[in-house]
Amino acid sequence: MYQISCVSRGAVRKCNPRAARLVVPVTRRSTLSLIAVLLVLSAMPDTMAAPVLKELFVDRYGATVKEAQIFMAINLLGAVAAVPLLVWWRRRSGPVRMLVIGSLADAVLLGLLAAPIGLWSSLAVRAAEGITDVVVFASLFDLVRRNSGPHAARGLGLASTPLLLGLGLGAVAGGLAAQRVAGVSDDAASGSDVALAVFGVSALASVLVAIGALVFRRWLGGIAAVEPESGPLVASGAAHAQRVPLGRLDDRPRPLVWSCVMAFFDRATGGLITTTLPLVLAGFLGYTKGQRGWLIGIPLLLMALCTGPAGALCDRIGSLRVRISAGLVYAIAFAIIPFAASNQAAMAVTMFAVGISAGALFSSSLAIAAESGGSTVALGSFRAVGDVGFFAGTTLSIVLASAIGNEAAPGYADYAYVIVLFAAAHAASTVAIAVSAVLSARKASALRSN
Repeated sequence: MYQISCVSRGAVRKCNPRAARLVVPVTRRSTLSLIAVLLVLSAMPDTMAAPVLKELFVDRYGATVKEAQIFMAINLLGAVAAVPLLVWWRRRSGPVRMLVIGSLADAVLLGLLAAPIGLWSSLAVRAAEGITDVVVFASLFDLVRRNSGPHAARGLGLASTPLLLGLGLGAVAGGLAAQRVAGVSDDAASGSDVALAVFGVSALASVLVAIGALVFRRWLGGIAAVEPESGPLVASGAAHAQRVPLGRLDDRPRPLVWSCVMAFFDRATGGLITTTLPLVLAGFLGYTKGQRGWLIGIPLLLMALCTGPAGALCDRIGSLRVRISAGLVYAIAFAIIPFAASNQAAMAVTMFAVGISAGALFSSSLAIAAESGGSTVALGSFRAVGDVGFFAGTTLSIVLASAIGNEAAPGYADYAYVIVLFAAAHAASTVAIAVSAVLSARKASALRSN
């Protein structure tokens, strides 16, 4: 039986008659495979530069370590500008066209970063790239949401697997590409050679996303036609929600602010892993490019493996319960990082724990965002607030490390204190949301009783 995702051509015609002509018969597996490939390719450029910040900016432009950290975070400021753009653009265009244009624009910006344009121009281009990142992310996940029906948590969790796989592969590929350019000696390659390898491959990945969306635009157009933007929103875990009595921890719907708070603190701690941690490992503990790439890639790859099962668990027992449990485990594992970093085996085990718990965090918070309002704009807002958290985490880690220790050159102990403080803040946000959920559930139960 051929169908458009999980609905028939007739359902598409009934929901959006003008878009019915875009529908072509494809198998559901083919459509999901296509979206998975696009998610992997779109995610890889986000982390390819992370393991080689020193070579790209400290060696290439003579930048300070702080300026190199800012490069990884400044594109997240552009994410804020993407939200009003999504509101305006979504009224005038569908997710497929947004995906193509956003990917091509991203490729152009990444190509500029490969050229020797200077530090400050690189920072400006990186900030603009934040807009295209959010557009591509929101477009792809809106297609996934439309395809998932009442099982959005499972669908979004499964879609998170290729996304996070792409992030993990990007970090590993960035370190290995730089290592290959360097050859036998870890310091043989110039910063320009590393930039050409890393940003050139990143731009190619974005071009492939645009080509894939164009070639298979009729497949993707069929999914986009399933639900008009003004149509009713589909709650994640709807089947589970019907079985949970009012007054329990998992009452629905969720406020969007909950998922935004989760995204902020998740990405704030993620900022330390992908920007601060590689520099600390290189500067204080002598980790090579390849070792740094693997240690950043391990949690991302594990997240990719765990998001699908975690999404199914959210549909079964509730997104919020999964979120709270995983949040506490994640905070503990994150706090252990500075104590395990001096031993590579212990560090690998710690990053395994971080990655597994982070996979559950990502699926559950994304599902809660879908519950609050599943449109492109809501998912884009979730991504944008998370990006702001990443920027805040990166910049605050710099400020706090300087404030705790030597302002000119913070030591390893200073960065260790910062990591523990961020772990405590993440745990506090989890507890605050849990308390708010319990109080809201009790209030709803009392109102119904009266």
